[in-house]
Amino acid sequence: MKNIIPVIMLIFLCSCGTGAIYVAKNEAESFKNIYEDAQVQKLSKENEALLKGIYQRLVRSNVDIYKEGIGITLLKSDKNEKLHYIMVNVRPSELAFNESTTTPEQRFSYVLQNSFPRYLKFVKKEDLNHDDIEGIALGVYWPVRDFSQCDTFGGFIEYIHIYVTKEDVFDLIDNKKNFVDVIQSSEVITSLNLKPAQNVRPVF
Repeated sequence: MKNIIPVIMLIFLCSCGTGAIYVAKNEAESFKNIYEDAQVQKLSKENEALLKGIYQRLVRSNVDIYKEGIGITLLKSDKNEKLHYIMVNVRPSELAFNESTTTPEQRFSYVLQNSFPRYLKFVKKEDLNHDDIEGIALGVYWPVRDFSQCDTFGGFIEYIHIYVTKEDVFDLIDNKKNFVDVIQSSEVITSLNLKPAQNVRPVF
């Protein structure tokens, strides 16, 4: 009987352990600084002040940033051209889902319709009004957990990345397009339920 209680406590601690931490703890952890592509490395350096401005906006609004979530990322066009996008990946503290009461489709739909309109508003025209920058790549990450074991730690991570051209961002800011129109013409990549990332076409 004496051994049963420690074993139960050990199981509880393991199921509710902190595990990997994906949130950047400070400014240094927030930025991606090393790139394999020389042109991307150059653009990152040239746009350092711009990226820090986005970082400061997010921090002032208490938005958690994914580790190395701010920088420059690449997207290949249909013609195999390299397109450079400002990368902003966030890990909002308010987002966490119960694995047993939600489906991957429900989580995807909720984040797409509630989180992306909110975080796109952090982007300003001047952020994208630069040569060699084609748009914004906004990523939202969230945990999926077994709330019966622990609603604070553990589980696995899902995400959505949306590549929005600067023209669409400008049209959204100027109210020439709505959010649905913008998403329909954007590249959407998601990883749900521990499956490999895939391109999807959201249906509203």
